[in-house]
Amino acid sequence: MFVVMTLGVGAAAVNTGNNLLYLVLGLMLSLIVLSGVLSDLVLWWVTVRRALPERAFAGRPCITELSLRNDKRWVPSFSLNVEDEAEGAPTERRCYFLKVAPGGEETAAYLRTPTRRGLLQLARFRVTTRYPFGLFDKWRLIEDRAELLVFPELVPVLLPVVPSGFARDPQPAPFGPPGPDIAGLRDHREGDEARAVHARRSAALGRLIVRERDREAGAQLTLVLDEARPADATDAWSAAFERAVSQAAFIAERSLRQGSSVELRCRTGHVPFVLPGRAADPILAHLARLQPRPLESAPPLPAVHRPHVRIVPGHEPVTIEGRA
Repeated sequence: MFVVMTLGVGAAAVNTGNNLLYLVLGLMLSLIVLSGVLSDLVLWWVTVRRALPERAFAGRPCITELSLRNDKRWVPSFSLNVEDEAEGAPTERRCYFLKVAPGGEETAAYLRTPTRRGLLQLARFRVTTRYPFGLFDKWRLIEDRAELLVFPELVPVLLPVVPSGFARDPQPAPFGPPGPDIAGLRDHREGDEARAVHARRSAALGRLIVRERDREAGAQLTLVLDEARPADATDAWSAAFERAVSQAAFIAERSLRQGSSVELRCRTGHVPFVLPGRAADPILAHLARLQPRPLESAPPLPAVHRPHVRIVPGHEPVTIEGRA
């Protein structure tokens, strides 16, 4: 509208020869030029960094932080919108920065809700501004590729944490939670808890010594997920497969919180036991990347010699009391 008005004033000035109209035309043209120069000035010499969330689940909002740095020495940047663009996914929120001082850095955050599990490819930043007069929308693209692994959606399942028939191991399990009795002393290894350090022995030897405790027996839960895709599978089977993956993720997450060791077995992969109380990230990461395999070329399901939970797309999870 402003450009159309400028053209109208210009036409009137030429037709009438009125000096006042020429003065107004010059003022309007100077505003257009000044808007272009100042908007370019605030857009250039800025860099953007992102801090991805540690865990992201499909269907749940997660927070991503964006840091905008102004590398100019003398001129601040005003009124910038930063959009974090992902491949195949719309942008729900943009971060707004009112002012970034010369050589300064500002941080803002936005919420993103992934719609499906797997790798989310983040491609670039789109930095836009309407500074200074709001006449034009200018943007600049900053390439910055990153990947965010999205865990499956957690679909609740009415299933006991440790189904009937899951007996506790009569012998102390090497992967169970630490027991109350001290088995001995050993050198510190990466991952040992700070509270396990033996202060007196460490001071005497000049290196970290930790107490090694006996392990308690714990319930062991094996999840068997069948990812074989039948030859006559339809879109309904694909939806059922995604639901089965989400159910497996929920069972693993809940069982670990309630004191069971959990392992995952599929036709094309295996995740060893995760200790109770630990995060289910190894299992969730495997499920996030899991893809169906044609039944004709898929290997057979692994044999499990203990009671386990079998999850088949299109069916509710069931407890198998014997050999798979």
